[in-house]
Amino acid sequence: MLHVVTYNKLSSQEATDLLERIHPDLVILNEAHNLKAPKSARTSRFLRYFEKHPRTRLVALSGTLASKSIKDYAHLSRLALGEGSPLPLAHHVVEEWGTALDPGKVAAPPGALERLCEPGEHAREGFQRRRNATRGVVATEESALDKPLIIRERKLGHVPAQLLALIELAHGGERPDGEQFQEQLQAAACARQLSAGFYHRWRYPRGEPAELIEKWFARRKAWNKEVWEALRSERREHLDSPGLLTKAAIRAHVSPPYRGDKPVWHAATWPEWAKIRAAVQPEPEVVWLSDFLVREAEEWARTRVGIIWVEYPELGVRIANAASIPFYGGGKDASAALIQEAGMCSVVASIHAHATGKNLQQFCHNLIVTPPADGAIWEQLLGRTHRPGQRAHEVTADIILATSINHNALNTAKKYAKFIQDTDGTPQKLLHHTTHNHSTSQTNT
Repeated sequence: MLHVVTYNKLSSQEATDLLERIHPDLVILNEAHNLKAPKSARTSRFLRYFEKHPRTRLVALSGTLASKSIKDYAHLSRLALGEGSPLPLAHHVVEEWGTALDPGKVAAPPGALERLCEPGEHAREGFQRRRNATRGVVATEESALDKPLIIRERKLGHVPAQLLALIELAHGGERPDGEQFQEQLQAAACARQLSAGFYHRWRYPRGEPAELIEKWFARRKAWNKEVWEALRSERREHLDSPGLLTKAAIRAHVSPPYRGDKPVWHAATWPEWAKIRAAVQPEPEVVWLSDFLVREAEEWARTRVGIIWVEYPELGVRIANAASIPFYGGGKDASAALIQEAGMCSVVASIHAHATGKNLQQFCHNLIVTPPADGAIWEQLLGRTHRPGQRAHEVTADIILATSINHNALNTAKKYAKFIQDTDGTPQKLLHHTTHNHSTSQTNT
């Protein structure tokens, strides 16, 4: 019997032992890059099954197996090809190869990789030749569509000075409402939101006192840290996700003691967190500071028919309302509805939800409002419209680079795209295109 399982289903709590119940002797992974993170719940369940059943066969299919490192697919290559894998089988050797091949500020010397190279070649060229010539690896060096792809910057007339000042404030560790960040990642996330004209904060509609809120966050942080550490160690069935660990901690502390067949977890921070976790119920709140991107996207939608790509659902909804066009976020219904669009009017689409796995060649114009920093995401996003079946003479992608954050994101994406192209030989759309300058005064219909 053939079983079709989505990656989302494989990530759910109920799927902790799903592969054991199905017991496949052959697994075919479509969009195999969805299993690039060994520490994620879905990938750990997949790897655990193959460790128990090493004779299981594997076929891994993907347009971009590696997005930022050869480590993204070394484990898949090992399971599919065994001793015939073009990548090292030992994890520490994969790490060593990665220091020479992966993009980074400083590249390590090639070491033993020099044996794969011709005189004057970069280590990536030798690796690519080895990989693509390996028996069992099917690769292509041809573009999927022989039509022009025009990528250009859509220049803005003005970015509010107040917004630029608040972005600098966020980089310094402070949110616009005065809240201090605890971690640099929080500051970077807030600065990226501000570059789109808004930021997130918590609000407390029940009016909890400040001391209680502070205690709640402290215990929440301690609990999350213990969960994080537990998931970094060995993952087992019924203990391989935050939700399942929470259930196991509850079982370990119930009275009378739990006597069932599910595992228990004696988490040290659970008793204190359990006492207070329902005492504070914060809700996320979006604070809008500027609609400069909304207005630009609305103007773009009035002059052509295409897809407006956004990172944040909040921004997508706001643009859709301003331009009176549909927004497609996450979920099966949105996915089905977007595919059914006839391409007669512009739409707004979530990059996270729709930039992969969809045929959207009924559109030929794209506007990327918030450019991602991942080369693999760019390849997938551009491939929704620049793909076989496209009837237009050319495909266009306008990018809004409103702030230095957006410029840096695009430059980072290009760096990763070059890594992908160098190591697997597939031309990347972000690097191979016709470039045109474009301003807000120009229009294409």
